[in-house]
Amino acid sequence: MGGWNNYIMKNCLRNIYDNPSVGGVFYSANGALTGSARLNAMPNWDWTPVRTNWAGGGVTTCMFAQAMGCEPDMLDGKPWIKKLIHDPAQVQDIGIPDIYDGWPGNVLCSMIEQLSSLSIGELIRCPDIQSPLGIAELMWDDSFYTAFYEYPDAIHSLLNKITQYQIAYIKEFNRLIGSRLNPCGFPCIWAEGEGAMIADDTMSLLSPMMHAEFSVPYINRIADACGPIYYHSCTWNEKYFENIHSIRNVKSYNWNPGDSIDFGIIAREFGGKALITPHLVIDMHREKGALAWGKSFADEFEFFRYLVESTPEDAAIYFWFSNIVQKGDIIERIYDYLHDRGSTPQARGFAV
Repeated sequence: MGGWNNYIMKNCLRNIYDNPSVGGVFYSANGALTGSARLNAMPNWDWTPVRTNWAGGGVTTCMFAQAMGCEPDMLDGKPWIKKLIHDPAQVQDIGIPDIYDGWPGNVLCSMIEQLSSLSIGELIRCPDIQSPLGIAELMWDDSFYTAFYEYPDAIHSLLNKITQYQIAYIKEFNRLIGSRLNPCGFPCIWAEGEGAMIADDTMSLLSPMMHAEFSVPYINRIADACGPIYYHSCTWNEKYFENIHSIRNVKSYNWNPGDSIDFGIIAREFGGKALITPHLVIDMHREKGALAWGKSFADEFEFFRYLVESTPEDAAIYFWFSNIVQKGDIIERIYDYLHDRGSTPQARGFAV
């Protein structure tokens, strides 16, 4: 992709991050090879200005729990951790680790090594930053959700330690990587500048009241100290909207459209307040949440078209095309649909 096209794409994307209420539809595949020979031959089909590499290779959700003291384990052949907390009294003995200790420390070192081998313009993606509550859940045994009622002080104490550690860690990788950092760990879209992704995947496992007490304040501490944040939670429902609105310094919102309430409801509620950044995967239209919308989607293309057309004109939307690019017929139809809409006011900035 030529330097001039990169410059134009970066400027367009910077504008929608800063002004999400201007509307428009954008998309990235991070240079992925598609199942379409026609698209693969087009240097500009993908709106990603420059590629982003993963920080430290395979970074999983459990690395911070490992650094906090959980012993390594394996799950389905992949690195995982054993539970650490079986008694609330154990929390007082847990210390705040050095940011260069353990698995997360190895990721920092790997990020530094990657800097010397990056091509011109290439970035390094922020590692997977789970919310403090998500990390606490990984550390605690099966009594975790009853402990909210029986030992709330112990949970708050643990969350405070995790949050202090995460703030120090995020500040360090922002300092180390500087202008070569892509702070959006997920979805795999283009972003630049300081900040971090926060995955709040415990949200749907708690009541809104519990989520407001045990998750939102700690995310806000990270957002205030290290933001802006690229906020993700897999499952979104209306009863959590007030909590999501209360999260500060948000640059983008991401959720799993196939596992949440009707996309149009969420897009109308949050569109224009920050960039909305859904991802699209194979068979997402068959997931439980999407089936409950009362629609009938023949394939991923019809599902995608509904997402676009249910987004208000004053809301900018930036898609990440994940493994859907492997389905050549679907990704071609998506591209042609977007290209045909390129002259409409809503579709400012489509690739041509």
